[in-house]
Amino acid sequence: MKLYLQFFATALMAGNLPSGGATSRSFPEEYTFDNFLVDFKKNYDTEEEYLRRRDIFQNKLIQIQLHNEQQEHNYTLGINHFADMLEEELPKGFDKSYHPAYSRTATELAEKRNLRSPSLLQPHFTPFPLDIDLNELPKSVDWRMEPSVTTAVKNQGGCGSCWAFAATAALESHIAIQTGKLFALSVQELVSCVPNPNACGGHGGCTGSTAELAYEFISLHGMVEEWKFAYQSFNGAKINCTVLKEEATKKDVMVDNGVVSVVGFSNLPTNSYKAMMYAVATLGPIVVNVAATGWGMYKSGIFNDDEAEERDVNHAVVLEGYGTDEETGQDYWIVRNSWSPLWGENGRIRLKRVDPATLDDPEKDCKMDNHPADGIACTKDDDGNDITPPKVKVCGTSAILFDGVVPLGGHLLHGV
Repeated sequence: MKLYLQFFATALMAGNLPSGGATSRSFPEEYTFDNFLVDFKKNYDTEEEYLRRRDIFQNKLIQIQLHNEQQEHNYTLGINHFADMLEEELPKGFDKSYHPAYSRTATELAEKRNLRSPSLLQPHFTPFPLDIDLNELPKSVDWRMEPSVTTAVKNQGGCGSCWAFAATAALESHIAIQTGKLFALSVQELVSCVPNPNACGGHGGCTGSTAELAYEFISLHGMVEEWKFAYQSFNGAKINCTVLKEEATKKDVMVDNGVVSVVGFSNLPTNSYKAMMYAVATLGPIVVNVAATGWGMYKSGIFNDDEAEERDVNHAVVLEGYGTDEETGQDYWIVRNSWSPLWGENGRIRLKRVDPATLDDPEKDCKMDNHPADGIACTKDDDGNDITPPKVKVCGTSAILFDGVVPLGGHLLHGV
């Protein structure tokens, strides 16, 4: 794990990162790296590292200033705790190897989608209607404004555990909607305990996984609260699964002191605007896998990647709603991230929302993921042959329409 990520995680655990004021205010033009070090309480072990991080910061500062001076953008960039990090260092963790679109064995893997584990039956599956009338949906939906439905934004630190944070946040909301009880659930349980059958050198956890694997695990074993197994993987360290014996991870054995479980999950139709609108409006927050390139220095406004030539799906987040900006008239999606409340709009980002049906060519809202091997741990099949994943069409700003995952049948465990 890179030096900065180690420091960043240590600072988080020690409570040494700045208050929200350090990210919410406008920084003066003469803002320097030394100011940044003070505001965000940064330090480095060597002069070489200091100079390298300073160069990155100065380049980021120029990028921010140039972007914000251009009036055509509907969003602003700003200094935050990522200002001394390269794009590839930003914490993410979506594992493409478990997604049929990126696999040569798509038929086999597709059987694992819309999964209901051995005890999960067909009646629990929720099909998405094909004749969705968008006019019948609310003009806006904002689950973040429901304090009884959403928990506080968290921070994954230097661990590639976005998949676990996204799966947990969506499930917390679905449990609250269905039972009236809002739990803070254990992300660490998923990071430490969920097996990844396609690891091929990676093991899930901080090396990346998916919400589908998380919900499969929860359907078999249940989930404990945050206080029972607190998050300890800020710096990418592997933490042993202490709520379930190792031999039990492959069996239908419940975790100790579990409070909730799920029946299964369902994947939304790929690249479907109508299904995405319907799901978040009628079912609640959902996990979406996105191309988060360009998000690092986002501060506020409605982000768009119209100028991007491609979209590399690399991050899992939670879609919490949609709306229309009163000043600009621009439609947007509301997306919850796991990069702390200090990032973006209190830990969230708004993405440009476009109904493909309003375009003269719906394909204009789509781009290609030309780097399908990024984020895939498996590079060879069972016979030792090289795996060459296909390029994939992904639609919507930051590929938000590409892949949505909904937990099904969230419920309290007996005695809760």
